[in-house]
Amino acid sequence: MRLFGTDGIRGEVGKYPLTAENVLKLAKASSLVLMKKNSISRVVINKDTRLSGYIFEPALTSGFISMGIEVILVGPLPTPALTVLSKSLRADFAVMITASHNPYQDNGLKFFSGQGLKISPEEENKIEHYFFNYDFDNFKIKQSSYGKAIRLKNAIGRYSEALKQSADKNLNYSKLKVLLDCANGASYKVAPEVLFELGLDLQTIGNQPSGTNINKNCGSLFPLKASNLVKKKKCDIGICLDGDGDRVMIIDENGKLLSGEEIIYIFAKYYLSEKKIYKGSIIVTNEIANHGLDISLKKIGLKLKRVKVGDKNILKEIIDNYYFFGGEPSGHFIFKDDMLIGDGMSTAIRLLTLMLKENKKLSVLKKGIDLLDVVNINQRIDREKFYLHQESIYKKLNKLLKNLEIIFNIRPSGTEPLLRVNLQYDKRNIKVNTLNKLKRQIIKIISNAC
Repeated sequence: MRLFGTDGIRGEVGKYPLTAENVLKLAKASSLVLMKKNSISRVVINKDTRLSGYIFEPALTSGFISMGIEVILVGPLPTPALTVLSKSLRADFAVMITASHNPYQDNGLKFFSGQGLKISPEEENKIEHYFFNYDFDNFKIKQSSYGKAIRLKNAIGRYSEALKQSADKNLNYSKLKVLLDCANGASYKVAPEVLFELGLDLQTIGNQPSGTNINKNCGSLFPLKASNLVKKKKCDIGICLDGDGDRVMIIDENGKLLSGEEIIYIFAKYYLSEKKIYKGSIIVTNEIANHGLDISLKKIGLKLKRVKVGDKNILKEIIDNYYFFGGEPSGHFIFKDDMLIGDGMSTAIRLLTLMLKENKKLSVLKKGIDLLDVVNINQRIDREKFYLHQESIYKKLNKLLKNLEIIFNIRPSGTEPLLRVNLQYDKRNIKVNTLNKLKRQIIKIISNAC
């Protein structure tokens, strides 16, 4: 049975595999895979603001200490803080306790190397192997060799200084009025502090976590409140983070939510004009990104390359091929020249800098991209039944969609028990009643099978 999905391990707290007992065991299994020989044997543990973090942080700590590993606790801080902290602390590896944009009832674990990169599929497979097969009851080390745990007092300072390096010291950020939504998550303290210190005229919401209100009607998945406040307060931009701070959604001065594709396009045009990239350069995105982005980038002389969904796949493509940047519609953006990998706040600061240098509103900057209309169907499934009937479901859906003027993508979610069907179309080529009928047929095919 698989533990890892597209972004670590995730599930409902108290149910397999997210129990205290299993998390302790996962700490031991990951130690065998990720602990380096002849090292100081050190791991950094970070977390978001979920109540269940109080269960899993000590469970991980106990597991690592029992394996002879020193533990440094740094949370709550955004996931990308581990890029900086694991390097500066010379950690063997790091773990983030989070379920990202999921509701508080869920939690999860993301594992990172000492360089702050997500671990490889091969390492995930090894951890799973040890979790299911290793006899930890008979793993013995001397009590004098047990690890210790400390809480790093200046973790937030180290991360905030790294964030501020994304800014341009020669610009006057006080010219911009910003609405920031921290999703009652891991960014609740550090994000407002950093933006305030940059000099911005700042309004902040979603910065009072209770342990149970993370992502609740706020943040990147629920930007309506932020959108209304942007218009009411006459802000230049709205910045909506998710629960663990690695994704960001942006609202323009009119209260309109920008798609991830529009943000990619804005950056691409800017970096082309700044000669950071050149005609013929490749921008990276995922397989479900709007195909209007391909057409719009082609018009300005750029190419688009698609990879599987998951920011780690974007990162791998950028590193392997020396591309400058890429991003996903969901709000993950990765830049080759950034020390913070896939950081929502770092991306937001880059966008603020771009706005000041271009001296243009977001509504003007996004002009030039024409996107196809999109329908996203997220149908709840029983995972076991789905994998039993997967081939039949795909066959029926492909037969239903293949002769229509629709670009489609079908994939199971790696973080939730959902089958996601993404439909893209030119509304001039398909009637509304045809589309509605199609949606009903898709849902019926999936629900009948699982």
